[in-house]
Amino acid sequence: MHSTGPIDLRLSRPDGEPASLKKNVSPVMRTDRCVNCGTCLKACPTGAMFELQRQICRLCPDCAESPIMFPRDMEALTAESCALSCPIGHYPEGYVNLVAAGEFEKAWELITAVNPLPGVLGRICSRPCEDACKRGKLIDAPLPIRAMKRLVSDMAHSQGWVRKGRYPRTYDECVAVIGAGPAGIAAAHYLAGAGYEVVVHDASPDLGGMLTKTVPSFRLPSDIIRRDFEALLERGITFRPNVEVGRNPSIAGLLGAEFDAVLVATGAPKGVKLGLPGADFMGVFTAVDFMTSVKAGYPVRTGAKALVIGGGSVATDVARTLLRLGVGDVSLACVEGECEMPAFSWELEEAQDEGVRFINSAAPVAIGGDWQKVQWVELDPVTRFACTEEGIRCDTDSARRFRVEADTVVFAVGQRLDTGVFEHTPGIEINAKGRVVFNPDTQMTTLAGVFVAGDVVEAKGSVVQAVASARRAAFAIDAYLRGRPVLEKIPDPVRGAPLAEKIFPVRLEKLAVAGLPTMAPEYAVGCFDEVEAAMDPGEAREDARRCMKCGYVDVRHELCIGCGTCARVCPRGDVIRLESPRPQGALEQDTEVRS
Repeated sequence: MHSTGPIDLRLSRPDGEPASLKKNVSPVMRTDRCVNCGTCLKACPTGAMFELQRQICRLCPDCAESPIMFPRDMEALTAESCALSCPIGHYPEGYVNLVAAGEFEKAWELITAVNPLPGVLGRICSRPCEDACKRGKLIDAPLPIRAMKRLVSDMAHSQGWVRKGRYPRTYDECVAVIGAGPAGIAAAHYLAGAGYEVVVHDASPDLGGMLTKTVPSFRLPSDIIRRDFEALLERGITFRPNVEVGRNPSIAGLLGAEFDAVLVATGAPKGVKLGLPGADFMGVFTAVDFMTSVKAGYPVRTGAKALVIGGGSVATDVARTLLRLGVGDVSLACVEGECEMPAFSWELEEAQDEGVRFINSAAPVAIGGDWQKVQWVELDPVTRFACTEEGIRCDTDSARRFRVEADTVVFAVGQRLDTGVFEHTPGIEINAKGRVVFNPDTQMTTLAGVFVAGDVVEAKGSVVQAVASARRAAFAIDAYLRGRPVLEKIPDPVRGAPLAEKIFPVRLEKLAVAGLPTMAPEYAVGCFDEVEAAMDPGEAREDARRCMKCGYVDVRHELCIGCGTCARVCPRGDVIRLESPRPQGALEQDTEVRS
């Protein structure tokens, strides 16, 4: 199968003449040992490594309780993977399988190679990888990937695994980051890791941005925010608090003085109210104002009945906070139907379990009361609902208008930018909708050297998306400062593995799904303690064994130069063997088999 001597790789010299390189070794993958961590794939200098997904047989109803699938559907499923679904580039299968093996410190190294905020995202990530988990789609339930990340993060801090070294200083340029929220601090981490001096500015005295100000502690405790953020500052990022960029200094002033590039990651900190009659009554709040006051410890006067207007994650946070403030009757009204609500299913379930009542397909039309104090909200049933590029459009039936009693109303219908940060800096264009104009490929504004990230780009409210946006912006700033184009690496399409690698669920070990430890709802609503607890390490190991190992990494031998990088970086150490390279005929034959 393998040749005994080196083979020639024909390359091109700068003068166009062919050059020859002797390749003395070539990697051979032990696919049964590969945990698909993506380490070798990311480290390979020629792009020779690629991911394959095993096909999972679902023809027989006896294999699992989920419906059978036709062969074409099974084949289509191989184009998906948990890695492709992660916005920041995790290969979750890798650290899940290391958890299963009890190699928690190696799992920590995999997580932090990509993720600057593991404790935060281990608690409030929107879990797109779990939505893509084929175990959940085809057999029982997805792997609790987020909970495992949280467990490993907590263990790392208790066991002393957290990296203490300073970021490298490779370049003379200095970058200013405006905003100390998740996008700003993540971008600072990526830029400092690339070799730049980074200074983070924030108008607040604290780190964390909207995480610190508005995310309730029963979802994300404040000490976890401080722990993740301060761990990055200790490695060499400078933080300048109480600096309100906009007037003094302006962005132009920063760019013209000590900084070579500026990244604006100030989020969308302003709450929004719908233009309804009575929206300015006492007892009516925006979600931002309400949650900021609660987290800061300021007294918020609430009554016996509250109505939250909105259907997203912020709306459920507000509703659950109202219950903890002692409001006995909390309702949440939104224009979306039950299956269309933008909040995640587990958020809706948790809110419902705690006692929040949902009023779906209802549009508020007026707020009423006496002496400018809210007492009720009138709503029209929604008969048709659609999301368009211009926003939400719905038709209502005013003939069936109804009233909901409420002495506290909170609007959780979106947030908007504070454009004050862009004042006194000519050259940055703001469009008619109040959004910053930027190049979507580089996230650079209309002023050279000024970039945007996080909710300034698109106010999705998802922390993992904000970190992903920061990562893209950091790569673009690096390219800008080095004078080269942005070379964004587009992930290769996932290939289907040979049929010999097919997974038969009936052969998998039958393992019970571990439930995540959570506080009982009747106790949860009586305090602001964290609702979800950490998994037990032993239970996490057992549950991680449910991973079907859908994916693995292999090598395109025609692209491999035999440098051995893949073998050196592999965290398992016994997955990749360096052997004599295959002859050209074997390369072509191998390519045919795997295509």
